[in-house]
Amino acid sequence: MSTKQDIFDCALALFSERGYNGVSMRDIARKVGIKGSSIYNHYAGKEAIMADICQTFVRTLAVSRPPLNEVTDKMDRMNVEDVFKSLIVAYGKRINEQWTQMARLVFSEHFYNDMARDIFAREIIENNVSYYVSVLTEMERKGKIKGIDKPLIAALFNNEQVMLSMQYAHCQTDEEKKKTAELMMKSADYFFQGLEAKKNASSRP
Repeated sequence: MSTKQDIFDCALALFSERGYNGVSMRDIARKVGIKGSSIYNHYAGKEAIMADICQTFVRTLAVSRPPLNEVTDKMDRMNVEDVFKSLIVAYGKRINEQWTQMARLVFSEHFYNDMARDIFAREIIENNVSYYVSVLTEMERKGKIKGIDKPLIAALFNNEQVMLSMQYAHCQTDEEKKKTAELMMKSADYFFQGLEAKKNASSRP
């Protein structure tokens, strides 16, 4: 592993534990096991490390959203809530210790840090909602759901998932993580059961 990667990993661990403002470059260098001055050979400063962490988090979020054509294929063999559960599963497959640290950092720091605030607003709120609207629009086009206020449903569902993701990122035990993951799946049932378009009675033989 490169020294720069060591710096990234150690800084992320410290930021997620103590908060961005609670960590100095000296703290990071000490945890890595290098001289304080050596860290500047790899990063211009603490803000540059935070930027790298935020960019990595954005890339992780982007690949956690399955391409729309893959989701569309599932619509022919899954009901509405199961399609959205599959999206939650795809998101969950990206979760590891590093993802949890990045999520904890962004969720906590978006109140205070401009970079984290921008990512939270753009990636976790706006882009997620836009993605869910695209999925619901395709479902409506295929006749899978009845006419609904897609932006509203997408925003409410995303808000629920964001809150549960925050909770998950701060879970301390596997049991807590399991219960939170179960709530994520149940929320898909809550939001999407009953949205399936009913077949027209007049079309029955």
